[in-house]
Order: sequence, then structure tokens, then C-alpha cells
Amino acid sequence: MKQNVLIFSALCLAAMTLVFSGCKKENNDPQEPAQSQSYKMSITATKGGAETDEANGPRRVISLGAGGTTLTATWAAEEAVTVRNNTKNADLTGTLTAQSAGATVQLNGTLTGTIEVGDELVLKYLSPNYAEQTGTLEHISANCDYATATVTVSSVDGVNIYTEGTATFVNQQAIVKFTLKNEDGSATIAAKPLVIEVAGETYTVTPESATSEMYVALPGFASEDITFTATVGSDTYKKEVASESLTNGEFYQITVKMAKETPAVPAGALTGEFTVDGSGTKVNFAQGNLKYTKSTGKFEFMTNQYDMVETNNQNVGNDYASQDVISLFGWATSNINEPANTYYYPWETDKTSASYGSGITTKDVNWATAHANYDWGANTGDLGTGWRTLTTAEWQYLFNRTVNGGTGNGKSYTLGQSVNGKPGAVFYPDNYTGAAYTTGRTWSTFEDAGCVFLPAAGCRYGTSVSSVGSDGYYWSSTSSSGTYAYSVYFNGSNVNPASNRDRSLGFSVRLVRPVE
Repeated sequence: MKQNVLIFSALCLAAMTLVFSGCKKENNDPQEPAQSQSYKMSITATKGGAETDEANGPRRVISLGAGGTTLTATWAAEEAVTVRNNTKNADLTGTLTAQSAGATVQLNGTLTGTIEVGDELVLKYLSPNYAEQTGTLEHISANCDYATATVTVSSVDGVNIYTEGTATFVNQQAIVKFTLKNEDGSATIAAKPLVIEVAGETYTVTPESATSEMYVALPGFASEDITFTATVGSDTYKKEVASESLTNGEFYQITVKMAKETPAVPAGALTGEFTVDGSGTKVNFAQGNLKYTKSTGKFEFMTNQYDMVETNNQNVGNDYASQDVISLFGWATSNINEPANTYYYPWETDKTSASYGSGITTKDVNWATAHANYDWGANTGDLGTGWRTLTTAEWQYLFNRTVNGGTGNGKSYTLGQSVNGKPGAVFYPDNYTGAAYTTGRTWSTFEDAGCVFLPAAGCRYGTSVSSVGSDGYYWSSTSSSGTYAYSVYFNGSNVNPASNRDRSLGFSVRLVRPVE
């Protein structure tokens, strides 16, 4: 995977300090054992920022400061701080609560436990939950804004606790504004969710709706590898970064440039993904039209998309004796009926359409299923498992859908252009954004982009082949009646994606399989 450098812009988060009020008192009897009791504590607490915005929520509010480069935190009235006696390894019962809202407030409260001079007290705001976040500052305020301060008890006078100096709250996480972009940084990508894996932990950020900007709280780490995985619609984008660090208490703005992952495709399949119905079913096309070698009894895909076998005005003979390799088939029906082999095989030349499955009127025939007992070549993958023909509804959807980019007619296909000297139809995949293909352009560039080419391979009637190089005929899996089935027909300027034709006619077959 091509690596890109994360763009870090670290800005310190405003320090939060607590100022303890009260005079230092002498301990009259330091030898007397301390007993558990209740103490009063009053603390002046500040966030350290110049902002004095009123809080408007049940937690303190984190907001962007001037210019959007700093974070400002203000207290909300009645929010609570817990206290732990670190020296005695025990939590104190009770909390200190803010008496007002703003940047500087008084925290008052009653604490119960055992406290002595010299004890180290840890003041803690909020128990954090970083694993599941929504990508907003509001969520961080309520669930992830974790800060602690450590002070030492200088005197205990009756029920009052006193400390010297001030206490500085240190945030126990960094807050990061992530901006997600594509690999070359030319455009943002809107993700839902974003998954971050670092230091053995996984953090999932699921915004209300897909977005390219997310605020995330992460516990600090040093020299750790990070993996970002973003779901962008039906696509997955990923980025791996080595040896990065985040410091607790700091605010970062980071642009992550992510590469779209190309899903692995099975043997014989092209990379382009094509939606073929309104529910979002996606398929990959086979690398070429289907062919059958009679002498070996083997089905295979042609090596190239533009390959054709039969020639114009060819007489193939009643049993294809003069043509060992064939690619214009009658409607596929063998081995799917009871009793088996009632009807003709698709490579046979009988002109009676009833011979090709007159009893099948409602069942969509799947080529790979119908011929699973035959030998499938290595380029078809796993003896043809998973391969099928498109239904007539799917062919119609394919021709009527639209894709991004300038495809000339605003649709998903182009007619009347030749690839390697063979006329046919070019289809553009779902994510295509380039220009339309025209004769003479470098086809490999379009094929690498996922484009599919259906050559105008002609048709066969009995033993006679015609229209090679001018007309394309491709079977669907959908029957029309006892002797008819739906197919696709196109020439250089016209198309009929639901042509109703005799089953005995020999047409091309281009198989598809579901995207994995």
C-alpha cells in the first residue's frame, strides 16, 4: 500500500487548574491515628482559558476557540469531581460540585474517608468511555473529557481539609480533529464509521451521518502504529501509519489520506463492480464471453473481452464437427429438468425452440448451475461455482442506470465503438468518473478502470452464423414462454435489453458472479 504522511498540527489544549482556598493550619496531634469521618472541602477551579462562555449542558462544554485552532473548556453548574486518597489506595465518598457555570467556579462538597497530613489526593473528572464515539465535541464533553489533578494535604483542621498551592488538571487523553481525504488529497471522503486501531485498542467512531470531519478523544501513546479503516458507502478506505505519537492534554488537527481498497476478485472475474437492481446487488463480469470446446468437453472464458470465435457466414455443421470451439449457444436448459437431459444441449443446432426447454416457463436458468457437472476451465474458478446469467430485469437495469463522469449519453454504456478492431458495447462500472471510450483509445486503461466490453459476436440459426461484427445478442436467464426467452440485442446505435427471441437461436453468454 502506498504510504502517505499524516499531517499533524498540534496545539496545546488549555490547561485546567484548581486553586485551593483556606489558610494552612498546624496539626495539634500528629501521632493520633486518623479515623474515617466527613470533611468539607472548598476549591477555586479554573479551566485556564480566557473564554467565559456559559455552559449549556450537563457536562462541561468543549468548544473551538478563536480561529478554530484551540479548544476551550468551561464548567457547567453542579457537575461533579470525585476524589481518591492515593496514599491509602481508597476512594473518598462524596463529590465536589461546581457552584456555578463558567471558566472559573467554586467547587464545594463533603468527603468521607480517612485523611491525614501528607496524603496525596487525586481529583478526577469523569470516568471515560473511548471505545464508542460519535465524532462530536458534545459527545466528548459528556463521555470522554477525563482529567485529573494531584494535590497533597498540608493540614486537617477539624472537618476542613487544606492544601498548599494550586492543583493543575491534566487531561488523560488527546483530542483530535480528523479530516479524511482520498489518497492524493484532492477530495474529502465522507465516512461512517471510522475505526481506529492503536496500541492494542480499537476505537469506533460512528457519526449520525457520514462526514469527512470527526472529533475523537484518544488516550495518549508514543511511537505506536495506527490503522484507520473508513467505510464510505459500499467502499472501504484504509491507511496504516507507523510510529506516531499523541500527547495527553493536547489538541491536534490531522488530515488522514486514505486509499480505497480494491476487493479481491475470483479467478476469471473483472474488477469493475456493477449494480444490477434497485436493492443494490453488485456483480463482477467474467473476463470474456463463454466458450465450449467439444473435443475436451470444457467450458472456459475467452482470454480477452473482445475475443470472438465464430465468423460471418460460417457453416458450423449439424454437430459442430467443423468447429470444435463454439460460443453461440441455444438457451441453456440441460441438466436442470426431470427427467434429466430431456432437452437439447445449448451447443446443439436444432431449429425447434421447443427442444430447448418448452416445459420451463417461470424458472430463471443459471448457466453455471445447469452445467455444474461439466469440466470448467481454470480461468472460471472453482468449476463455475457462483457464476450465473443476468435476468432480463437485471439487463434492463444495467442499461438504464447512470454513472458519474462524461459517458457521452449520460447512461452507463456506449455503443458503436470498437475494441481491438471488434465493434460492441462498453459498460462503465458504478464508480467510474472518466470520459467515454471511443475507438482507437487505449482499451487497457478502461479495462483497468473496471469497464466491460461486449463484442458484437453475431448469432447462429441452426448451422448458419450471421451478423458477426455488426450485431450483439446475449441471453438472459429469464424465460418468456415455453419456446421463447429474453435476451439483449444491440447494434452500433440501438439497443433492446428485453428482446423476446426463439430459444433455438445461438447467442453469446457473458456470466457474472456476486461481488465478494
